[in-house]
Amino acid sequence: MRCIGKGAESAVMFCGIMNLPPPPTKFTKFNNILLQAARETCEESMAEAVHEAVEENDGGRDIAVAVDGSWQKRGFSSKNGVVTVTSVDTGKVIDVEILSKHCICPNKIKHLQNCKRNFVGYSGKMEIAIFLFKVYKYDRNRRFKSDGSDSTKFSKDRDDFLEEVSRGKT
Repeated sequence: MRCIGKGAESAVMFCGIMNLPPPPTKFTKFNNILLQAARETCEESMAEAVHEAVEENDGGRDIAVAVDGSWQKRGFSSKNGVVTVTSVDTGKVIDVEILSKHCICPNKIKHLQNCKRNFVGYSGKMEIAIFLFKVYKYDRNRRFKSDGSDSTKFSKDRDDFLEEVSRGKT
């Protein structure tokens, strides 16, 4: 129930309405099991989508992709967002990344192990950042299609990113 924004009381009510036994009192163990299963399914599905896109591209691994991002809040003030990379040829999602600019770690000195923060910059650069990172990391997906909100910033950001990579900052 927590994955849809509801707490334990809503789960008890839902189970009662559905004539099911009450849910376990400790959700964390079961949420972790569900999270692991969802991650495995997601990875398998995206790997299959990449395989299909490569086959559609006659075995070439440089496939055309469409990159789009969505944010938790409207505008460029959001601290959380998600970026999806979709194959232009097959229309299937081949990669997804959740980006966060927010760190809620209580101990700021030793927060690196569990910190969810993985993006620095303004929210409008999330799409470009993930695209450039994937190009650098996998040396793939050089053809880029976006919804237009980032196209004017793309060439400058690409040059800045490649300069940072050459200096070893990434």
